[in-house]
Amino acid sequence: QAGDTAVHICSYYLDSHNLYSLKWYKEHHEFYRYTPNEKPPVKVFPLTGMKINMTASDHVRVVLESVSTKLTGTYLCEVTVTPTFFALAETANMTVIDFPAEGPVINVERKQIQVGETAHLSCFVQRSSPPSLLSWYINDEPANEIYVSRIFEPGPHSIHGKNLAEDLQSIELSFPVTTSHFDNNKVRLECVATIAGLYWKTADVTLIQEHPKLLPSKDGPPDTPVSGVRPICTSQSCLRFNVTMILIIYNFVLYRSQNCLR
Repeated sequence: QAGDTAVHICSYYLDSHNLYSLKWYKEHHEFYRYTPNEKPPVKVFPLTGMKINMTASDHVRVVLESVSTKLTGTYLCEVTVTPTFFALAETANMTVIDFPAEGPVINVERKQIQVGETAHLSCFVQRSSPPSLLSWYINDEPANEIYVSRIFEPGPHSIHGKNLAEDLQSIELSFPVTTSHFDNNKVRLECVATIAGLYWKTADVTLIQEHPKLLPSKDGPPDTPVSGVRPICTSQSCLRFNVTMILIIYNFVLYRSQNCLR
């Protein structure tokens, strides 16, 4: 892990030979050499960011202190013997892991949601080396990849009031909410960040089911008068009114006809 001390050991068997030199390389760059017949026997050619502990290093091992992710790579140990000056070499890989300072953080637009709506959530974690693997879970089941998108966002950022200079990794989740998602009117969403089986952090949020609200109808029952308007008549009064009008018209017509006959 970044900041730790790394000890590289090169084991060899000389038999009847003598050690001429022990050399250490990172990729193709020599950074440590031990030659017992020279004064001083140790020479170093450190890379940028490499801190060699001279006291702890010797003809078998080289000790690197406060390692950083820049020191990730392939290391080679080369042993040369006399009198043949035959050389043997062996390689090994070192990966320096830099974990995020904090676990993942979830941002959610709304914590109350109705069936048929689309839930939108984002999960952020600080950039690490190697990068974190982010995953979404819906009620402890992996989210379908068609609803997931992964994003890299260069810094700086502000999350929940904290200013972060680091770059961020984020994973977004957008899925249509159905009745099957809710258990006791709740759906649990979890964001998981892992690194090579060595790092595991989670964050979770619970969404509450919101039920539709029924609005009162603007139109009342058929016989209900519109507010502010008085009815002209009831059914009985309208009947009497119609009968009276018929009688008046009949009498008027009869009166005119009698005058015409005269």
